[in-house]
Amino acid sequence: MGTFQFDSLVGFEIKKMLLNKITATMFVLIMGFLFGFTMLRYLVLSPEDRFASAKEIEINGRVLDDELIGEIVKSAKDAGGLSSITPDSQYYYVARYLNKAVGNSFSNDDLGELSEESFYKARADFLESMYDSFGLSEEEKKYWEEKESGVNKPFVWETNFGVSSMRANYMAIMALVAIILAGGLAGTFAAERYYRTEDLIISTKAGKREIALAKILAGELFSVIVSLLILISVQLPHVIFNGFDGLKASCQIIIPNTSHEFSAGTLLLILTGVYILGAMLVGAAAMLFSCVTKNIIASAGVVCFAVVLDLFLSVPGKYRVLSQIRYLTPIQVLNNASMTDPRLVSVGNVFLTSYQVAWIGYTLLIMLFMAGTYRHYVRPVTRRL
Repeated sequence: MGTFQFDSLVGFEIKKMLLNKITATMFVLIMGFLFGFTMLRYLVLSPEDRFASAKEIEINGRVLDDELIGEIVKSAKDAGGLSSITPDSQYYYVARYLNKAVGNSFSNDDLGELSEESFYKARADFLESMYDSFGLSEEEKKYWEEKESGVNKPFVWETNFGVSSMRANYMAIMALVAIILAGGLAGTFAAERYYRTEDLIISTKAGKREIALAKILAGELFSVIVSLLILISVQLPHVIFNGFDGLKASCQIIIPNTSHEFSAGTLLLILTGVYILGAMLVGAAAMLFSCVTKNIIASAGVVCFAVVLDLFLSVPGKYRVLSQIRYLTPIQVLNNASMTDPRLVSVGNVFLTSYQVAWIGYTLLIMLFMAGTYRHYVRPVTRRL
């Protein structure tokens, strides 16, 4: 088959997916609802709460050293504690950050002891206790200690409401996208039996092999398009109201108890990459179930059941292997807690973090599911007389 004819097949298949009246209508309604709901969350706030205050912006770019921490301590003493500083104060968010970074270990009685030295020491102690709570090996602890040594200190404070809000959305968006893909791709192969077009397809000039490749490629493109459009629908209001404030901040300003050395902007790129690969994995799985079951409802139901299971299944941390696998699924790997999970996967002499495992693992699974779908579709079918 020529390249042009194959391109036409792919285009035809993806048009079927995107322009299906029911799918397209529901998709547009969902996008509109998500965009409108996120915008409404901002519009109901007062201008003071909607944007970073001028006072708060004044401390942007300041170093979290004795001078700034001293100002925060004075404000906290006047207010009655770090957690009592009110939102109209320029120190509101940075005070909450200080307390969170050390596991809320500074009580009102400890305010006099809070300084640059005591803060970074308390944070180091908190990280060490976190490693112990996760049962890390000595090699894993050494890995994170080396990472921590490369983190620039003292930290530079940046307002980050927009970036933090965007980061918090990925898990919920992934769950929604998985359900949309389950419905949108359930009929990729199963529809042939429903509409009784199997024999007609076999007799076409293109043949089953080219049709299988076209359907699989179109399904993966559909997964990417859907995931990107849904992501934009939810994240765009945050950009409209907050811009890209906080993108240059160190990762520790967004996630206090991590030792990753990249910026907040890089963090969002990592999450977006994992999210898109997760959507492609769900799409590949949906097409495989569609091909194997030849039943639209069954294939959509399996994926939707997996989504519900992924959202609510809990595995105790004492079962380390099962717990780590559970937090590597497309939805849970985007959980806010996953980026702070210090448990590593060892491959020979190399340690991989959860998002690195997701990149590699999802890519391999996508290829495996695509190969499985192709082989199952093109295999000879023996019909009973």
